[in-house]
Amino acid sequence: MDTTMPRFQVQQIAETFGAMVRGIGISGDIPQPEFAAFLDLFHRYHVLVVPTDGVAPADLVAFSRRFGELEIHARVENTLKSNPEIFCVGNAEELGLFKASFNTGVEQWHGDSSYREVPSDASLFLGVICPPEGGDTWFADVVSAWRDLDEPTRQAIEHLRGVHDLHTLNEFGRRHSPWRPSLSDERRREFPPVSQPLVRVHPVTGEKSMFICPAVISHIEGMSVEASADLIARLVAHATQEKYVYRHQWRTGDLVIWDNRCVLHTASLFDHTKYQRLMFRTTVAGNQIVAQAA
Repeated sequence: MDTTMPRFQVQQIAETFGAMVRGIGISGDIPQPEFAAFLDLFHRYHVLVVPTDGVAPADLVAFSRRFGELEIHARVENTLKSNPEIFCVGNAEELGLFKASFNTGVEQWHGDSSYREVPSDASLFLGVICPPEGGDTWFADVVSAWRDLDEPTRQAIEHLRGVHDLHTLNEFGRRHSPWRPSLSDERRREFPPVSQPLVRVHPVTGEKSMFICPAVISHIEGMSVEASADLIARLVAHATQEKYVYRHQWRTGDLVIWDNRCVLHTASLFDHTKYQRLMFRTTVAGNQIVAQAA
C-alpha cells in the first residue's frame, strides 16, 4: 500500500515490515520535524530503503548521528581512514584510504554489535559499489516471528539469556576465511563475553523480539552448548520463514537503515573473483534499556 506524508512517498516492501521511502534528504540540514516523521517510519517499519544518487562519507556520518551516538567498529583496520565511524564491508581496497572487511563463507543471521555489553540500536548501510548479481542483504522480522510463536515456546524462552562472544564470532569467520587472524588477547579483554536476553523489549514501541545470533552466541545460560545450538537453530528456522524475510537487491546509492532491536540480517554470496563490492556502514550505539528483558 502506498501512503503519502509531507515530502515522503512510502511503499511497504515486505509482508510484515520494511518500506521504501523517497523524498528524504540525506545530505545537509534536515528540519527536525521532517526527521521526526522519518524516525516514526523507522519505528513502524523497522527497515527503511532510501534510494540516493550517492552520499558523501561525511554526510552519511552526519545523518547517522541524528539517530544517536555512533560506534567505532571493533575491527578498526576496516574503518574508513577519513571517517572512522564508517566500517567498510566488501572486497574492495584503496591503499591508504580503506581496506574493506571480507569473508568468503556464508554469514549467519545476526544483529550488529550483539557482542557489546549494550548492543547497537540501528545500522545504516550505503551501497557504494554493488555487483550486478549476488551480494543481497536479507532481513528477518523477529518481532512478528515472536508474536507468532506458540505460547508454550514463548513461556519457555522469554527469560533465557544467551552469551554473546566476539571470539565465538571470529572463530566462526575463520572457519570460512582461514586467513583471518585469531582474536588478539587485547581485543578479547576489550570485548569479553556478555549475557543478553533471548527476548528483548523495544524501548520506544514496547514490541518484543527474539535476539538469536547463532554465530555469536556461545551458549544459552543453564544449557549445554549442544542444547543451546539446537534451540537457537529451531528459533532461527521459525523466524526466517519466507513470510518474515525481505531480500534487498542492492543498487549503487541505496541507503538501507534497520533497527537491530527488531530485525536480524545476513548477506548472500557473490562472485568475488568477478566483481567488487563495497558498502559503508555506520552503527548507532545502543542504550542500556535495549538489553533489558521484560
